Amino acid sequence: MSDVDGFLPSTKAPLFGNGPWPVAANYEIQVLGLPPVTIDSTAFGFCGGMAFLAKDIFEAGTPQLRGTDSQAVPVSVVHHILSRLIDSFDGPGVVGDWLVATSELDHRTIFGGDGLFAQTVDEASKVMATIDAGTLCPIGVVLVQSAAPWAVFHNHVELVYGYDLADSQLTLHVYDCNYPGRDDITISLDIGSRIPAKAIETNGTDGSFYGSQPGRIRGFFVLPYSPADPSPLYVDDGAVSIQTPPPPLMSPSQSATVILSATNYGTTSWDPGAGYRLGSQDPQDNTEWGTGRIKIPTVIDPGATAVLNFDITAPSSSGNIGFEWQMVRESVHWFGTPSTAIAVPVGIESPQCSALEAQYAGLASQLDDLQQEISLIDWADPITARQTALAISRKIDAIQPLVASIEKSMASLGCLPPTFKGKATAPLTKTSQP
Repeated sequence: MSDVDGFLPSTKAPLFGNGPWPVAANYEIQVLGLPPVTIDSTAFGFCGGMAFLAKDIFEAGTPQLRGTDSQAVPVSVVHHILSRLIDSFDGPGVVGDWLVATSELDHRTIFGGDGLFAQTVDEASKVMATIDAGTLCPIGVVLVQSAAPWAVFHNHVELVYGYDLADSQLTLHVYDCNYPGRDDITISLDIGSRIPAKAIETNGTDGSFYGSQPGRIRGFFVLPYSPADPSPLYVDDGAVSIQTPPPPLMSPSQSATVILSATNYGTTSWDPGAGYRLGSQDPQDNTEWGTGRIKIPTVIDPGATAVLNFDITAPSSSGNIGFEWQMVRESVHWFGTPSTAIAVPVGIESPQCSALEAQYAGLASQLDDLQQEISLIDWADPITARQTALAISRKIDAIQPLVASIEKSMASLGCLPPTFKGKATAPLTKTSQP
């Protein structure tokens, strides 16, 4: 196979498909010589833009866009793809070429010229020459036959990166944005004659949606191309969340293991070799927890999540220490949504623990008072004494579950054991008649 060295759709072209695009990203295309077309982003493709940006990326040597969900593509990137779609109509005579190719018949007619198939055979030589020169070749793929100007938008654009020629049978290897990541999409035709004796076949986008036979296209022609800077395609974005936080109360210099996750919502792949890290915030770049950077374990493509399990060490000084993290690309920028900021009490009682201890002390004091009341019951009148003891016992029964609940909450928060020294910290008994 003759091909452009280094290019395969699976490794160089975008891995997201040709839509649907983000909801509410609807656009109107106005191309000189064609009627305005309003694009429903949830249904309409940007094939010309996709083919052109694939060529832009390859020729600029910038990284592949490895996200696979077109609906997750940032709107700014969709705008750039749309601009390249418009550019695909912008070469000399391109609109006229589309109108003629879409309206003319496949075969020669008295008034219509040689027909689309003969034109396609002529264009095939240009495609092969472009590939032989080591250059990717965008082609307009004609799917429909109609004289209506808006029918132009029912056609397709693909990017040829190689070809096989066996006798007169030509097979083009193409990047088809409707089949992202596929290296096996081809267009095949017999160029031995300019008469359409055989159909042009494809296993990619065909005209079946518009009533043509499946697996066939009508023809193609070379599209002129001008390069564009692909840098607007690369958007760093993400969100960090805390899965396992630090203990709610820590001693100075205490160690603990935390788990954070970082999800890639941009278009770039987070390569640790390119400086992508998890960085400390509150304040930025602090090393209060023993480090200010956490290396991500592997390349994180768009839509993927990195789970980061690492050890922290509390500072040696006491205070409420901020714990917050955000994604950073070293020497470039901080980006995305940081984790929720939390304050970890180090060497001091947390407000939650202090509040629980105050509640505990209040209830324990009530229990002490009730125990004291029981001890002072006068049993000279047994009936009255038993009634009094029973009433006090019921109050104790109501308070004891509350005490147990607070003890459980304090333990779960890592609070220090209650410091109340009253009698209620000892086992409680219901006093009966001596």
